Amino acid sequence: MLKDTFGKLMNPHHPGAAHGKIASLLLFACILTMAATAAAEEISPTKTRPRIGLVLSGGGARGLAHVGVIQVLEEMKIPIDYVAGTSMGAIVGAFYASGISPSEIEKIIVSMEWNEAFIDKPPPSDLPFRRKRDAADFLINFDLGFKDGRFTLPKGLLQGQNLNLMLKSMLIHTEDIKDFDKLNIPFRAVATDIETGNAVILGKGELVKSLRASMSIPAMFAPVEIEGKMLVDGGVANNLPVDVVRQMGADIVVAVDISTTLSNRDQLTTSIEITSQLTSIMVQRNTVYQISTLTGEDILIQPDLGSITTGEFFRAGEAVGVGRKKAASMNNLLARLGNEQAFLAFLQTHRKKELPPMDIDEVHIANKSSLPTDLIDAHVDVKPGSKFNMRDLKKTISQIYGIDMFESVDFFLRKKDKSSAIVIEPLEKSWGPNYFRFGLGLEDNFKGTSSYGLTAQFTKTAINSRGGEWRNELRIGENPRFFTEFYQPIDYGMRYFVAASAQYYVRNINDYNDAGDILKQYRTNAFQGELDIGRELGNWGEIRAGLRREHGTVKVLIGDPTVGEDPYDRGSVFASLAYSTLDNYIFPLKGSDASLSWEYDLKALGSDIEVQSLGFRWMTALTFGKYTFLPGVSFQTTIDNDDAEVQDTFPLGGFLNLSGFSTNEIYGRHTGLARLIAYRELASAGFGALKMPVYFGISGEAGNVWNKRSDINFESLIYAGSIFLGTKTYLGPIYLAYGQAQRGHSSFYLYLGQRF
Repeated sequence: MLKDTFGKLMNPHHPGAAHGKIASLLLFACILTMAATAAAEEISPTKTRPRIGLVLSGGGARGLAHVGVIQVLEEMKIPIDYVAGTSMGAIVGAFYASGISPSEIEKIIVSMEWNEAFIDKPPPSDLPFRRKRDAADFLINFDLGFKDGRFTLPKGLLQGQNLNLMLKSMLIHTEDIKDFDKLNIPFRAVATDIETGNAVILGKGELVKSLRASMSIPAMFAPVEIEGKMLVDGGVANNLPVDVVRQMGADIVVAVDISTTLSNRDQLTTSIEITSQLTSIMVQRNTVYQISTLTGEDILIQPDLGSITTGEFFRAGEAVGVGRKKAASMNNLLARLGNEQAFLAFLQTHRKKELPPMDIDEVHIANKSSLPTDLIDAHVDVKPGSKFNMRDLKKTISQIYGIDMFESVDFFLRKKDKSSAIVIEPLEKSWGPNYFRFGLGLEDNFKGTSSYGLTAQFTKTAINSRGGEWRNELRIGENPRFFTEFYQPIDYGMRYFVAASAQYYVRNINDYNDAGDILKQYRTNAFQGELDIGRELGNWGEIRAGLRREHGTVKVLIGDPTVGEDPYDRGSVFASLAYSTLDNYIFPLKGSDASLSWEYDLKALGSDIEVQSLGFRWMTALTFGKYTFLPGVSFQTTIDNDDAEVQDTFPLGGFLNLSGFSTNEIYGRHTGLARLIAYRELASAGFGALKMPVYFGISGEAGNVWNKRSDINFESLIYAGSIFLGTKTYLGPIYLAYGQAQRGHSSFYLYLGQRF
């Protein structure tokens, strides 16, 4: 019938022929449109198949299982159209959405130094030398701010400095993308507004900043501010964002849930576990709700991660394997999503392209601090005209952050064709610029002798345009001390400096018998003033020289009570050279530490006597596999006077300093010590991210003290050794040790706060 009607309308003699021509044109247009639509559907695979959304939950180190799941999805040729993730799921999801292949992601997470990601400061080996001395002297690594007459705290234990640099280096190819729909796969990260508790969906802006917000565990990481909102870990509000990926347009959802299950009452034995349980309850509730919205078309994958906890990032390879195993076991459900033609098209657009090295045209400082831009710029090694190099840029960022006056130091790339501008953005500490630091030392030799020392240090920083500091220090307990110093860098690079200091100190000098009992005790009280000039030698050393003036008294506390106070005066010139490249000051694995000092007491400067003294100390750390060895030597001597007063003598004795003797049990005008310390990590103690390594070690030592240079010989050496257990804590290292020395000396030791 349609054929007859069409034929009549096409007959030029038919009355409706004119209308027929119009109808035929319309019909022909409809046929062309239908054909074009069919062709487009054949060309664009996403129009002939359901759109697939991948949802990745948070869960700390457990989230590394997501990588294994993604590997299986690709092996089964399942193209992904949308990705949404929370916390660690957001990080893995962003890697994948940005075009990084699953195998590359696995290499990244297995080789990544996760311990470094969860600290802010660079390792001591990368710090400016003055900050190295701070790290060595104050092992409690925490600054308490003092601002506007009140104490202030940072908003988190960590500001995310190192984590930010690590993520930026891996996602540098996305630096110019501000709309997450323009990533190789459209992506969303989920965070929580800490003011309202509501979930915040992040789809625009700085990708790395969004990831940091999504995984900013409250109290551990400082909140991240985005568009006026203070954002923290998204797991609190929406740990498995199924609804988010549906809003993006997904027809079918593949959801991967690796959240921690709730503990039973037998496991809730500590306050830490109970606090963790509260967080898990909130996460589980919103996760259960999201799972309830899944339909029969969706797929839920829940890898059985067993004992892998949220903080065990060193088990990354194991977590990836668990994810692979679980996804592979569900291949019968996943198979229906496979589409070889669509997957090949997906691969062509997904994989990130290697870009040629960019030229750096400009380097800008977007200064968000009270320090002058010239001072910050003096620490920038990256110069216009060079090729972009991430390693060099990270070194520059670490140098600026190492000034220790910034909450964070970020950078941005502004790309233009084959060149780029680098913008460095330092943000001043919100809890500064004045800080308290604390040190704690405890010692017990289990012979009835114990001592303690508590130190408080207050520093006013950035008091002028060259970064001058005024530092005050008070120590109570054994050897009390008050110290004040004005330290002034001369140049913007903070290499040259002058310093003026004054201190009052008390020192006890003990004379023991062979049984280890104190026969005589002297007490020295002294006031000392000092003027220095010096130069930092890169970040590895410092040389300084100056004048020193001291007035003090010596009296006998234990011994002949008829002996009165004996006043003395010292005036001297001095010079010192210090060197340090240790990677840490508690249980170092590599690097060296050394110092050389010379002092000349001169009557022309007000000294009672004329005498020169020389001191030297050297130690290096050598690690072979799991074992670390620390050889070292030290000596102190008076060069041209064997009749120095008791206050000018040098002590020896104690743990690792002729172990078996009490601390500073012997003293003389000349001392020498050689030792070899060896240790290895046995295990870790604590829970999750709070785990602390436990070390077992031994030492061999040889040394002595002498009052006359003619007495110094190898036959007079005392040999000693020790065995010890030690661990790092937030209050400093703790050692439990036993020492044995010749001449019948032995001691047990308990130390807190001492370093090698």
